[in-house]
Amino acid sequence: MRKTSLILTSPLLVALSLFTSLPVYSKSEPAKDSKQQVAKPIIWRDPGVISGRDLRFGPGSAEMAPVDPFTFIKEKKSGESPKFVVRDARGNEWTVKLGPEAQAETVSTRLVWAVGYFAEEEYYFDEVRIDGLTRLSRGQEYVSGNIVRGARFEPERSNMKGGSTWDWRKNPFNNTRALNGLKVLMILLNNFDAHSGNNQIIYVSGPRGTEARYYVTDLGATLGRAGGLGGTRTKNDLADFLSTKFVRGVDERDGVVEFDYDTRPSGLGHVSVFHPFYYRHEVNKEKAMRGIPVAHARWIGSLLGQLSDEQLRDAFRAANYSDGVRESYVAALRERINQLRDLPVRTQRGQR
Repeated sequence: MRKTSLILTSPLLVALSLFTSLPVYSKSEPAKDSKQQVAKPIIWRDPGVISGRDLRFGPGSAEMAPVDPFTFIKEKKSGESPKFVVRDARGNEWTVKLGPEAQAETVSTRLVWAVGYFAEEEYYFDEVRIDGLTRLSRGQEYVSGNIVRGARFEPERSNMKGGSTWDWRKNPFNNTRALNGLKVLMILLNNFDAHSGNNQIIYVSGPRGTEARYYVTDLGATLGRAGGLGGTRTKNDLADFLSTKFVRGVDERDGVVEFDYDTRPSGLGHVSVFHPFYYRHEVNKEKAMRGIPVAHARWIGSLLGQLSDEQLRDAFRAANYSDGVRESYVAALRERINQLRDLPVRTQRGQR
């Protein structure tokens, strides 16, 4: 488990550190295919019988899982976590992620998928052999010879093509319960990295034709504490996850839920004004999660409430959490789900 904090003594050093360590936000070019340009946008689909969903594999399946032996292809240096690409026995390519995000992302994708949202296909290996593995520039501490520990595998699928990013406050689903339900999930998971740069439209070809599916990608910065830059924010940290309250109350004037979720820059993090683009991302991210109506929060709570504790356990088993840690997370998630379901009934005109 990993904690991320800024402890610097000089404003100049803080500014320099922020400038050199800032993540790079970029927008993918929209897919050029004309059929994809007119594809129907979709952010949520009725999951059917939620109590029957398989959280051991989530969006994937046993048949779609990676098959050894694995052969190293190249290292990827984008993002915060160490990553590299491998080819499996079937000739399929997979991006392997190491570090604390590997487990948290494996769980979070399954929970998002379970209630009808689109999530990336993820598989976790506690230990795996990678043939031809060269020395990595990042993540070498997870490697012993050609054995890698704590590896999350994500596939490249030929029927899926990445499009542009999408913004939480400017999209076809504004003010709908589907969009607000997804926001609640980000808060429930304490995803401190829920900025628009991690939201991507994926064009998927299938029996329904081509769909423009709205994804939240990169769900690794979860299951810890969601704090602002300049404070302490963590990922895959049980103690910190348990330390947050989730639902603080209800604003009776507006009928919206007040959550324990504040990712605005604080303390030394205010020095990020030296990089206005990043500062704006941090502030907008937190603002986008405000104003969720009670009815919408209750709706997503009613879907999550259909998951059994055993299904929740399966999500953590998929990422090989220890029994004690798994049970504590399941209990905490159940408590948060109950907080949503127990919100007072309130309807407002325009909620749908």
